[in-house]
Amino acid sequence: MQRHALENQKPLPLISAEDRRQHPRTMSHTTCTVKTRHSVDDYIVRNLSVSGALLTRGPVHGLETSVQILLHMPLYPDIEVLGRVVRRGRDDDNQPFIGIEFDNHGDDTEDHIQSALLSEIERSQTGGKIADILD
Repeated sequence: MQRHALENQKPLPLISAEDRRQHPRTMSHTTCTVKTRHSVDDYIVRNLSVSGALLTRGPVHGLETSVQILLHMPLYPDIEVLGRVVRRGRDDDNQPFIGIEFDNHGDDTEDHIQSALLSEIERSQTGGKIADILD
């Protein structure tokens, strides 16, 4: 039923060049679970930084929807963070996305996200060979 609702919506705007984030981001092999007041859904994390995430392959929630996110990162413990939907649109593959801005969170959470990002960057640049060495 959600698929039908998406098909009847107006086309969503593409991401503009002006919409670049100030924090470094990485494309990753990360998934997440998003909880709202009304649903629990799984997404692919297309882009992640310490300040937010770009999520695809799940429902497109309305702007300003409050969310609780559980980030599932390879080789790293899950990270829980609160946020809100700040943008909606379609990515370069014409997939609908939601942009999440993380709410103010403690230094520990930010450090965990940063460490996981650095780990993911190393893993992606070595084709997973670092992970193979550590196992």
